[in-house]
Amino acid sequence: MMRNFILLFSFTVIFFSCATKKVPEEKKIVVVDSTQVIFKEINGAQKKLQLDTFFQHRFVDGKFSGCVLVAQHGIVLYENSFGWADHEKRDSLQLTSSFQLASVSKQFTASAIMLLHQEGKLNYSDTVGKFIPGFYYHGITIKQLLTHRAGLDKYTNICDNYYRTRGCEPGEFSNDSAIEIMKMLRVAPFRKPDLKFDYSNTGYMILADVVEKISNEPFCDFMQNNFFIPLKMTHTWINTDGKTHPEKTKAYFGKWSWWQDNFLDGVSGDKGVFSSVQDMYAWDRALRNGTILKPEILKEAYTGYSPELDKKKYWNYGFGWRIISFEDGAKAVFHNGWWHGFTSAFYRGLSDDVTVIILCNKENMGIYKIQPLLGILGAHILPVVDDEGRSESDSVPSKNEPSKKCKMPAKKTKSVVAKNSSAKKHK
Repeated sequence: MMRNFILLFSFTVIFFSCATKKVPEEKKIVVVDSTQVIFKEINGAQKKLQLDTFFQHRFVDGKFSGCVLVAQHGIVLYENSFGWADHEKRDSLQLTSSFQLASVSKQFTASAIMLLHQEGKLNYSDTVGKFIPGFYYHGITIKQLLTHRAGLDKYTNICDNYYRTRGCEPGEFSNDSAIEIMKMLRVAPFRKPDLKFDYSNTGYMILADVVEKISNEPFCDFMQNNFFIPLKMTHTWINTDGKTHPEKTKAYFGKWSWWQDNFLDGVSGDKGVFSSVQDMYAWDRALRNGTILKPEILKEAYTGYSPELDKKKYWNYGFGWRIISFEDGAKAVFHNGWWHGFTSAFYRGLSDDVTVIILCNKENMGIYKIQPLLGILGAHILPVVDDEGRSESDSVPSKNEPSKKCKMPAKKTKSVVAKNSSAKKHK
């Protein structure tokens, strides 16, 4: 009996001593928001204030209508909208508003070509005639078109003059239409291929046609399926998709004069991408992260291919990008755009990891001078130039008056566009 009592007593003491034993507290893991750390390290609060002061003072009195986004090291320091998406209806611009990118579109066309190259479907040394049957200009390569070294004349002026002299314009017009007119008129190159750099919308119009022929789908669909949808760029599209987009902005010039589309807006590749500042920032990050295009592919895009430019300009030209190589080894890429009232500036400091995006729907060449913004960011600063932007467009401005419609005189080449109703209607 005594033995049982002792055992019970011992068990009780052990049980309660274990139950009352202090259990060590778990160490709390402090999660540090890297965004906040970086924001503090780059003095983000002060830069944000300086950027806001800059834009608020510079873009006043209706002189600027557009959206801006400035980022550094993956952090959006400033984004804002100024002006009207539709001046007549007094609809204000939003950060999701979409603008015609004009020549900034060329980087998307080049990316489509680079993706096809990455997939082994073309080589840069391939001639255009390999993909476009009956192509009038023999011996011109994909790379020469990408780098503006093909020596081809300006399709915009040729086609505009063709219809202007006839007092009409076509109801429908496409890349194939432009190529056919140049072939019909036997427009000769103004220079032999690969002699020198000549900024060319014609080359990028042809490259978009090459994408269609290889992929067997309209260029607008190819870009949606391979870039815009995967990257969730929901406010980005090609103007020739035939769809209605509520976020599309109207274009203006002067004292809010509306600039209407004309038949040349039916051509894409050299222009034609509509996008928002937020989508363009998503595009910037996708390029930096190698989301779709591999780093080794992009390295070729960020290489200058026209040595003569080094003596004349502060930039060279790669695949859809102007390239800046600073003396200390830093590198940046950029492109500006200008088309029918829309102006755009897209700058990416590759070494500094800075991004400046300015999209306007009221013609404003002043946006190309982004040196003060780069100064605020503490990034490498561009040389100051006065002629930047005008070379981005080689079209004859169209008048905002009704035009008599006429038929396309030349027989179009067989195109996949005709098979897809989404690309039939061009405004």
